[in-house]
Amino acid sequence: MSFSKELRLAADPFLEQQMGTPFVQGLIHGTLKSEQLEYWVRVDYPYLVNFSRILSMGVSQAPNVEAMSLVSSYLDYILHGEMASHEAFAKRCGISRAELESQIMGPIKYAYSQHEYASASQGDLADILAVLAPCMFGWQILSKRILESHVIEDLNPYRWWFETYGADDALDGHVTSLLELLDELAEKVSPDRREQLRTHFLRSEYFETKAWDAYFTMESWPKN
Repeated sequence: MSFSKELRLAADPFLEQQMGTPFVQGLIHGTLKSEQLEYWVRVDYPYLVNFSRILSMGVSQAPNVEAMSLVSSYLDYILHGEMASHEAFAKRCGISRAELESQIMGPIKYAYSQHEYASASQGDLADILAVLAPCMFGWQILSKRILESHVIEDLNPYRWWFETYGADDALDGHVTSLLELLDELAEKVSPDRREQLRTHFLRSEYFETKAWDAYFTMESWPKN
């Protein structure tokens, strides 16, 4: 079994938990409050900025030109695809790009970003791909599973969310290529090193799961 398949199996309990969260159930049934999704876009945007900075570290850490191209192509997708989608949704909600860029992340998203940055800055491309993988393929897998097991009504105001993450061929291609690259890198390391990469992944998966509750409660920092 490939390393990325091992990670996906390890992620299954987390993904099941994520599917049952009030936020995701609200998306599925169209009952989520609009301000909760607006909170999501506000805190996810600066997270994606940090995510992009970490990916740029991966470009410099790539062992060859092909790997550089794969990582930089995904970076371009995040900067000009996913972040542009966030900006478009925010604009419809009356939220400017400047507001998104200046938004302070809540405690969970901040801790998540710090974990990713620390793991990436102390390691190499394998660390970067492993620590980013839960975000990289988590929403893709989750949205596809939801589309397979639920009917998203035409009048559901959040139908676009599932179509964005569950039916994006470009995203599928990037994720597949980067997981194959992670498999290549993992084949060359010791069992102890693979376990370290697995730990990076599982800690990110923990934060990925906790983030859904933070979106629902619209988590903020305690006031002084």
